[in-house]
Amino acid sequence: MTIQQQQTFQQLDKDNSGTIEVSELVIAYKQMNFSESAARLLLRAVTDKVHIDRETFPAFDSIVQTLYKAFAQFGLPAMNAQRVEQALLQCQFQVQTAQVQQLVKKYGQDGGCDFGQFLGIASYLLLCQKLFAKYNNQGKVVFDLQGLTNIGMWFL
Repeated sequence: MTIQQQQTFQQLDKDNSGTIEVSELVIAYKQMNFSESAARLLLRAVTDKVHIDRETFPAFDSIVQTLYKAFAQFGLPAMNAQRVEQALLQCQFQVQTAQVQQLVKKYGQDGGCDFGQFLGIASYLLLCQKLFAKYNNQGKVVFDLQGLTNIGMWFL
């Protein structure tokens, strides 16, 4: 970890446990409308553990920084669905306009979203990518009942 990442890790690790829990993410990003469910999605997209530790923090930090740059390029406190789509495409997400509109409806408000809500959308998409990579079989997702059970558990 870089010195900056170490400092950020210590700021997020409110209880000084050496790990960052979902509750600590929610507290850290509370002013940005980052919900607990979105924090859980982001955590699961970054790691298979129940927390972020010093080993997984650089990946977490890289994701948040990339998403923040894509959001901040517009210089607005909130983005409409079209700008959300542009920012997601810039982050290399493969999304369609209709999908973005549905995600903005779910995570945003009044047809747009602020950074915390954008982070929620991206967290959902990151988890979808992770699931696809895990179960991908030559461009098709194939899984048995055990696989379906495992997928469902990610959302509990």
